Amino acid sequence: MPYLNTIKNKHLLKLSQTELEILFFIKKGITSSQIAKLKNCSTRTIEKHRSNIIKKLNLKSSQNTLLLWISQNSHLFNT
Repeated sequence: MPYLNTIKNKHLLKLSQTELEILFFIKKGITSSQIAKLKNCSTRTIEKHRSNIIKKLNLKSSQNTLLLWISQNSHLFNT
């Protein structure tokens, strides 16, 4: 996981490598459709990954849930 510091958040340990990568892309401001193009998959697949991330992090689902979580936990990222 080259884009995360030592994982201090126990919930991050539950994320797959792909979910961690998507979280990194979201932090960079990349949209689901842009991520889908980069990952050569459908936008729906990325949205499902986002949903899974929200569940694994025990967050309440809303439009900007992941962006808010990332801003509150930016210390977990190298960049």
